[in-house]
Amino acid sequence: MAFFSKPVMTKKRRKVLDSFLSNAVKALKEIRKEEKNRIVKDLFELMAENVARTPIYFYPRKILRANFYSQGGRIGMGVTQGENVSYFKIIQIGGTTKIERKSFINLPAEHVFDGDKMTLNGLLTLCHEYAHFPKPKLGEFAKKYGLGSTQAEELLADMLSAKLAVKMGFPKKEVLRHFSGREIVYGLFPFKEFIARATA
Repeated sequence: MAFFSKPVMTKKRRKVLDSFLSNAVKALKEIRKEEKNRIVKDLFELMAENVARTPIYFYPRKILRANFYSQGGRIGMGVTQGENVSYFKIIQIGGTTKIERKSFINLPAEHVFDGDKMTLNGLLTLCHEYAHFPKPKLGEFAKKYGLGSTQAEELLADMLSAKLAVKMGFPKKEVLRHFSGREIVYGLFPFKEFIARATA
């Protein structure tokens, strides 16, 4: 029965996760300090705020969803290993209308954890989800590189998460391996070159 099933987040998992989040915020602050470009500085500051305030919900599985798609006469399957969800609440107080934006992250626990330890792929997925937030100049960035807004958002999330992972001491080779296959999202765009640049 569900009432007696093992909880998804044990005390040990929570402790490991809290340690990772604390170290991620420190690393993001260091990256921001070292960065010369004002816009990039702002991106890492916003990411640090996102890590500090966005709640995570874990599910007892390895993937959230599997989707089949058809592209160029071929059928493929994509899996969702994490998602950053935003929703908006409209509040009416007297004659004033206020809109509140709330965000949370959904993650499959067995993708992020192996027993009570965090996996590298899970950590990188979590970093990627924390890199989703309203970004300044996103439209300009997308236009400059001929990307759609969703592609531009995904590219920046991939680059920010890759940079954070390397800064936190994860091996560059393993980080780059994690992103192998992601180029399908970007078509002819030189994705590997941008990820390599982010981890340099």
